Amino acid sequence: MQSNTPVQRGWTYYAPPTISRFLESDAFGRLLCGPVGSGKTTACLVEIARRMGEQAPASDGRRYSRWAIIRQSLKDAKATVLKDARGWFGALADWRVSESTMYVDYGDIYSEWMYIPLENPEDIKRLLSTQLTGAYINEASEIDIGLLSHIAGRCGRFPNEEFGAPTWRGIIADTNMPIVNTPWCDFILNAPPLWQVFRQPSGLSFEAENLDHLDQTADTLMLPEGHPARIAQGRGYYNRLATLGTEDYIRRYVMAEFGRDVSGSAVYQESFRYEFHVRETLSPVPARLLVVGQDFGRNPWSLITQLDHRGRLQCLEEVAGVDIGLEQHVKQNLIPALLTERYAGLPIVVVGDPSGEYKDSLFELNHFDLLTSLGLPAERAPTNDIDPRIRSVEAMLLRQIDGGGAVLFDRAKCPTLVQAMNGGYRYTKDRYDQSRSIPDKNNFSHVSDALQYVCLIAGSMSAYSWLLGRVVNRRKIIRPRPRVSALAWT
Repeated sequence: MQSNTPVQRGWTYYAPPTISRFLESDAFGRLLCGPVGSGKTTACLVEIARRMGEQAPASDGRRYSRWAIIRQSLKDAKATVLKDARGWFGALADWRVSESTMYVDYGDIYSEWMYIPLENPEDIKRLLSTQLTGAYINEASEIDIGLLSHIAGRCGRFPNEEFGAPTWRGIIADTNMPIVNTPWCDFILNAPPLWQVFRQPSGLSFEAENLDHLDQTADTLMLPEGHPARIAQGRGYYNRLATLGTEDYIRRYVMAEFGRDVSGSAVYQESFRYEFHVRETLSPVPARLLVVGQDFGRNPWSLITQLDHRGRLQCLEEVAGVDIGLEQHVKQNLIPALLTERYAGLPIVVVGDPSGEYKDSLFELNHFDLLTSLGLPAERAPTNDIDPRIRSVEAMLLRQIDGGGAVLFDRAKCPTLVQAMNGGYRYTKDRYDQSRSIPDKNNFSHVSDALQYVCLIAGSMSAYSWLLGRVVNRRKIIRPRPRVSALAWT
């Protein structure tokens, strides 16, 4: 970002790493999320400017495009997006108050930027009756996520036949991190088809972005970008926010983590830290025992874990069981997951809820007998009491091994568990709206229970050694399905 006074030839913009990937993508929908001050708004304005410049010219030689700039209120849109846009385009931007539209008209470019709030039904009606090239949603987590499909339906409809077809169409959006367990939280963790999510690092991390342009002084602005003194000055911006802000503010707006759900008390609120405990991907360690935590009932979730050679518990994959019996879940979900190449050659044992020892009244078979009959050695967890179960997880969360977490979560393979740890798994409330000591039985409790059964074993060397001794003579080696030659069908 070398100049705030662009000329007709254009201007130079140096994108930080995450924003660079955001700009290089041609996905129909892109969401850029990160801390405050990280350059998200500027990146989206640059993206619109680039796309309007790349628009194929019409028969008259001009490049036509139309964009909706969407925010919850027009006041906020004017104070942020419009102010920045006019700063970049200067006299080239013609703002018409009566139309709430900014016109960019120079050279062969003619572009309309319609600022549309979502404050009342008339605003939404205006948005959903507009022919657009694309849309930019500023602070996306503030708007109703259900409008995304409607907005998508308006994109790619301008220019029309008279002015040529749109060269690119789609939606770009930015946001600070939303509250956990909200639709936008789910969206970020599991982006729908045609969408890509780009998540910037914490403002307090070594990889923090846009530091060259934060909190600078007249002296540091004279230094080249990337100069240590300039970077240090930018870091002071986030350090100040971390000192003055509330805990939830720091999490969302400085550390770029999901905010706490204020509706109740999160079980692991004081011990779980997303950036410390979550990894994009984890890989199993060869020859090490897989320990599958198993919750029973009509939602028999499984959690595939492994204690690696450094003593860290790796939560490798969650296997969902929803409204299904244990036998059907194991056959349809768990065993197929274990038979993938990812776990080839690894020994396995299942650790489950001790209540699974009660035998079925019809078949005189308990859950552990059933698992063993299906080829999965199974052992009961030491206890079913909730207090020691929760303490076992917290003890591992608070431990460090070589400067990192003693328990790690695979974000891609354990999305529900990560949400559970990040506030989804909560204590219930009594009639006086006070938190009780019993966690709520919600969508996150089953996979949380599975983790607790594992931590009761993995957190104790004596318990883990006992478990190894129990399975050494009857261990199950997981092998991938053999590949069948096409000749077998002739």
